[in-house]
Amino acid sequence: MAVIRKLDPNTEESNEGPPPPKKYDRFNQGHDDSNWLISYADMMTLLCVFYIMMFSMAKMNTAEFEKVKKEVAQNLGTKYESPTENLGKYVTNILTETGVAKDATMVSDGVSVSIAFHSTLFFDTMSAEISPQGREILEKVIAGLDEHQKLNKKHYKIVVEGHTDSQAIVGGPFPSNWELSSSRATRVIRLFLDRGFQASNLLAIGYADTQPVADSRNPDGTWNAENLGKNRRVVLRVMLPDVDSIPWKVAPSGVKNTATTATPVTVVAPVSVAPAPAAPVK
Repeated sequence: MAVIRKLDPNTEESNEGPPPPKKYDRFNQGHDDSNWLISYADMMTLLCVFYIMMFSMAKMNTAEFEKVKKEVAQNLGTKYESPTENLGKYVTNILTETGVAKDATMVSDGVSVSIAFHSTLFFDTMSAEISPQGREILEKVIAGLDEHQKLNKKHYKIVVEGHTDSQAIVGGPFPSNWELSSSRATRVIRLFLDRGFQASNLLAIGYADTQPVADSRNPDGTWNAENLGKNRRVVLRVMLPDVDSIPWKVAPSGVKNTATTATPVTVVAPVSVAPAPAAPVK
């Protein structure tokens, strides 16, 4: 005789199967509230990859980057070493040996070393022909730079800038200050070519009178002869090999640029320039 026994549904012996799943209740204490972290982590990963990709395609402003590095080092009390520190010291020694240190101004910005020479050292009035004294000075400077880059196995990029004063040209072989400044810069570039510098690393720029370092006129409107002499200059910029652009420069603060705004004339060496005789004008 079979024995039929009614089982308690709450006991293990119940044969009615597992209990039905509970309905979703967000207020249920058993719910895992950390599931959103998975989606958040995925989003952060995608954003990180996106910014890395954008940074890899962007061009870094080396000069500004070095400026930030210097400020951070000063704030943290650590020593900042400029990439052009050794080059600047070497150029200073060259200028001292040639005896023109007092007639030249050197500036280092972390990506290049700039040497500003008074144009009277190299050129006569209204002439693009380098004087014998100027050629001797430039050849010593160029030879020193060539020796330094070979010693360090670097190929520096050389930019020569020609600057004039703001007095207008009347007559002579050059129609304006643009042609005069460009021709002077190109003449200096030729000396680098003669020394064996790579033409692809050389650049001549004529700024005419658009980049003055001092006011050309006195408060009463007359010409300031001393400041005119300062504005007539040749700037030699020795740039690090990894620099791929020339920062656009503006007139220094407080200097009134009396010239009409214009784009600088850029001449890529080598360019042929005809000799120009000196003229009494200018």
